[in-house]
Amino acid sequence: MKSSINNIIASTSNGSKSPEEALDALTKMTVDSYVTREGTLMYRYWQVATTGFVTPEKAAIIRSTRESPEQSDELDWLSENLQSIQQDYVGQWVAIYKNRIAASANDLPSLMNQITELDKPFITFIPADEINWTFTYAIKKF
Repeated sequence: MKSSINNIIASTSNGSKSPEEALDALTKMTVDSYVTREGTLMYRYWQVATTGFVTPEKAAIIRSTRESPEQSDELDWLSENLQSIQQDYVGQWVAIYKNRIAASANDLPSLMNQITELDKPFITFIPADEINWTFTYAIKKF
């Protein structure tokens, strides 16, 4: 995931004429960013982490107690269609707009060139390998 984030920052900074333009580009890519008082750029973005993290019943409980992010509709659509999306777009960057794949590319700069007309598309990388999350509980013996 770190290399994906680095690709986003590199492609944004290389194609921007000013820090403000770079921040606008990050916002368009649905990357939350923040510039600290010291001038450090902090960022976060959405990427598929794991399928089957919890059951749908547990997801409903968790979702009822947590605030939904701005891109929750796109995240739900991506999750619901992930299997077919992975078949067609594995290892690619995709732009989701109005609950459909609006564009795809092997690298982020190419994708950005394709989506200049879209207003805040949801952008993510479709991983080749499924990541399985398991919980391990430690038992302390007294």
